[in-house]
Amino acid sequence: MSLLRSAQQFAFLAVLVLTVGVGTADAQMKMPPRSLGDVIGQAEAEGTPILLEIYAPWCPYCQRMQEEVYADTEVRSYLDRRFTYARLNRDTTAGAHEFDGRTLSSKQLSLALGARGVPTTVFMKPDGTPIARQPGYIKRPIFFQMLRYFGSGAYEEQSFEAFRSEASE
Repeated sequence: MSLLRSAQQFAFLAVLVLTVGVGTADAQMKMPPRSLGDVIGQAEAEGTPILLEIYAPWCPYCQRMQEEVYADTEVRSYLDRRFTYARLNRDTTAGAHEFDGRTLSSKQLSLALGARGVPTTVFMKPDGTPIARQPGYIKRPIFFQMLRYFGSGAYEEQSFEAFRSEASE
């Protein structure tokens, strides 16, 4: 009797987890998985910087970034116009990415880019050279300022703090 009750509880929890998981996955911004080489090729052809979002499917802050920041129409529009972007699941050992003269899995690439946690946002030049890395959840107003800072090329001439203070004047 106890074994049957345990099995029923397990089945209930399994259904609950699957249901919650499906709803969360639908909220994710749709970006096809691509190799870093493909992303760099597109960025170089378009002359746009790269935004690489390093995430994990189980991460609540990654999901929150998707729902509250990336889903914002102004953020999404700016990304579409000024960046080549991709998502990298740091929990997978699949994928083959050329970086720094080596072929790396997605997990290895995320570590090579300095992502010790998720989410981590990495900004790169069109040729794939890393510019900056920002770990953690980023609120929409700051994230949008970061997009404008890197998307406009202002990072080549001034600090982010100077850019922010100039923008607020």
